[in-house]
Amino acid sequence: MNDDKLRTMTFNPEGFILNIPILDETHFFSWDSIDTILYGSEILYHDHSEFIIYLNQPPIIKLKENAWWLNRLTFWMKNRKNKKIRISDEWNRDFSGFISHVQKYLHHVQNIDFEENKRKGTLISRNEIKKSNSSVTTEKWKPVKTTDLPWKMVYDRHHRTVEDIYSRDKGI
Repeated sequence: MNDDKLRTMTFNPEGFILNIPILDETHFFSWDSIDTILYGSEILYHDHSEFIIYLNQPPIIKLKENAWWLNRLTFWMKNRKNKKIRISDEWNRDFSGFISHVQKYLHHVQNIDFEENKRKGTLISRNEIKKSNSSVTTEKWKPVKTTDLPWKMVYDRHHRTVEDIYSRDKGI
C-alpha cells in the first residue's frame, strides 16, 4: 500500500490519535479508556502482526473537514461504539513504535519481541547452495504443537491474563 494511505499514530499525555487517511477520519483514544492491550505475532491464517486494544468506552471519531464525498456519506452509517480495536502492522506506519510510546503513559506495559516467530518451531535442517553471485537457503522446520493462545498480554488495567480475556469474550 502507498505510504500516504497508511495509518499514523500521534501520542500525547491525554491519549493517542489514530489518523486513517483512506477514510478521512481521526480516532482519539484516551489513556483512561484502555483496559487491555494484546499482541499477536503473525497469528494463524494471518501474515501480519497486530495489537488488539480493548476499551471501556468507545474512541472519539471525527471526520476530516475536506473529506471525500463517499467518506462523508458512510461516516454516518458506521457503528462508532466499537470497544475492540485492531492495529495491524500491515496498515499502520507507526506499528513498531507503539509499545515505546504507550510505556510513557501507562504503567506495567510489557516489552514485545517483534522478531520472534512462533510459527517456525524447531529447525530440523538447513541447506545452503551457492551459485556464482547468489545463494539459495532451504530450511525445514518442525512446527510447535501447543494449546497455548498465540497472544501475549502487553497491558491490562485489572491484571487479567490472556486466558481470562479469551474466556470472558469466548474468543479473541
